[in-house]
Amino acid sequence: MKLKYPYAMYDNGVYQGERTSKEWAEMLQVSVHLVRDYAREGRSYKGRYTFKAVREERTDELTHSEDPQITVQDLQEFKRTLKVGSKFVYGDSSKVVVVRKYRNLVELVRPEDSKRPVTMTYAELYKQKKNKSKKKLTVGR
Repeated sequence: MKLKYPYAMYDNGVYQGERTSKEWAEMLQVSVHLVRDYAREGRSYKGRYTFKAVREERTDELTHSEDPQITVQDLQEFKRTLKVGSKFVYGDSSKVVVVRKYRNLVELVRPEDSKRPVTMTYAELYKQKKNKSKKKLTVGR
């Protein structure tokens, strides 16, 4: 089952409502990808229409603080360069290896216990990697 995320549309800054990208695309006679891309990039279509992705916040998302230093481009580059077999170290010093890559998740296993895979989002794994590199930099100073 596909999740449907609504997008708010603004016509010259005036709120027009919330609908799915497919509904807005049909209304404006454009592709669905155009609505998604313009919402993600913050651009305006024909200098007039702007879109914003609207999602209901889950309680587990509210507990995690967002790292403003991580950009969408950073995550896309990380996702592109991440390979099956890449090795990482968790904060608790346990080593893990990337087993599978999915659209939004990465499956990891510990080499000593390969029967119990763990999944993480790309953002979680990237934050883990970034925090590890910061610690190494501060220790060396």
